[in-house]
Amino acid sequence: MNQTIKNVRNAAGGLALSALLVFTTAGSAFAAPSDASQAPPKTSFASGPQSKPAIEPGSRDAKVTPKLGSTEELRLEADGKPQLKSGVVAPLAGTVANVDIQATLNYCSNNLVYVPVKNATSVSKSIQVRVYNQSSYRETYTTVAANSTSYVAFYGVTGGYTAYLYVWNGSSYQYDEYKTGANTCNVSVTRTSNSGGWVQLKIQNLGTAYASQRSTELAPFATAGTYTGSHYDYPVAGGAAIYRWFWVGTSPYGIVSDTIGSTLSPYFFTGDL
Repeated sequence: MNQTIKNVRNAAGGLALSALLVFTTAGSAFAAPSDASQAPPKTSFASGPQSKPAIEPGSRDAKVTPKLGSTEELRLEADGKPQLKSGVVAPLAGTVANVDIQATLNYCSNNLVYVPVKNATSVSKSIQVRVYNQSSYRETYTTVAANSTSYVAFYGVTGGYTAYLYVWNGSSYQYDEYKTGANTCNVSVTRTSNSGGWVQLKIQNLGTAYASQRSTELAPFATAGTYTGSHYDYPVAGGAAIYRWFWVGTSPYGIVSDTIGSTLSPYFFTGDL
């Protein structure tokens, strides 16, 4: 008898396996998907592209500094883009030389967005970064050392956003440029094989954010090993699939897969082969 318990809130993650299995056997029976042509790999327990971020979330947050003065507020169009005066350099080119926003980094963990600001000049620069998201905005003031990059952190950003960069010119923060992006955390986990003592999970990142996926066999072989215990995957944003195998034998089993640090509900898979 097999049943997939999907999208249970994080609070359920601490349930004892025995409770999970009792719940499973008491529920309705569903035939889990199975493909006789699928077989566990001989030399690897997972296949598919991995995309672990070069910068771990929370590891490079720029130090917040006091506001130095007023900001030359930028007037915005109805679509959130700046109203530029005639003759002003295009916003993505930047109006302050050699101080620029780099490609933003999106994470499922705490819905973090890093706005990297590169200072290619020979002197330190004080900056203001303002992020508009969900009909409101937040801003951070920090310093970027000469010839370096600061990662300005904004937590709790979901969906589309626009980041604006202002640079201190000695008397006020002057508008430089803006970038748009989207932070969407969407990870799908399905059971694609469930026969012969083996379970295969298909993990897909259907969003735009970096995701760290932890899949753990609760039973019958909870001890960490090649095909048991906890394993970590980093599915590529865009949907390319990772296939992970677990050896469960013929005993009742339980597997949970959760996106670390996210608000997504974990996926539970139980059964008895």
